Amino acid sequence: METAVCYGVTPTIDMHLLRPILPLSLLLLVLTGPARAAALRNSATLRNIASRLDTIPRPVGYVNDFEHLFTPGQIDALDSMIHDYERRTTIEIAVLTVDTSLTLPGNFDFFTQQTMNAWGMGKKGKENGILIGISRSFRKIRIQNGSGIQQLLPNADTKKIIDDAFIPFFRKGQYYEGIVSGLRTLMQRLE
Repeated sequence: METAVCYGVTPTIDMHLLRPILPLSLLLLVLTGPARAAALRNSATLRNIASRLDTIPRPVGYVNDFEHLFTPGQIDALDSMIHDYERRTTIEIAVLTVDTSLTLPGNFDFFTQQTMNAWGMGKKGKENGILIGISRSFRKIRIQNGSGIQQLLPNADTKKIIDDAFIPFFRKGQYYEGIVSGLRTLMQRLE
């Protein structure tokens, strides 16, 4: 088992405190220096750090705001909007905001797909679930569509909705307005 050593001293850093503020690559450089970062990639230390990430959180509603982008009133309004839409159409939509403690930037797409699967999004036999994953920290958005939705809304159309309805608001830091705009566009497109 390899131990990270920095100038002959074993660092004693509380990883729990660093994880939210440092991406893993920077953390490796802090712990080991540039020459040892590549060698540490396959070590037990890295596996231990990575095992703390990519843990699928439990859903708390239609809006799962782990990055704290929305006020409680905004979450209630979005929950109500999505709930009413599901009641009319049976299409299940969830919003997930992802902070740096949940996954790494390079795993964001995989993480949102795994979260959608773990949460069982979509009605059985219809596969009509949609998960909208957003991370302000990573500057990423991903819409994961169930196979039933992909037939109605191909990836090119989903990308256009992201570019036209979500991103203009997100660039201004208006995450709530961007989600409302994007949800309305998705809902209109699928009705």
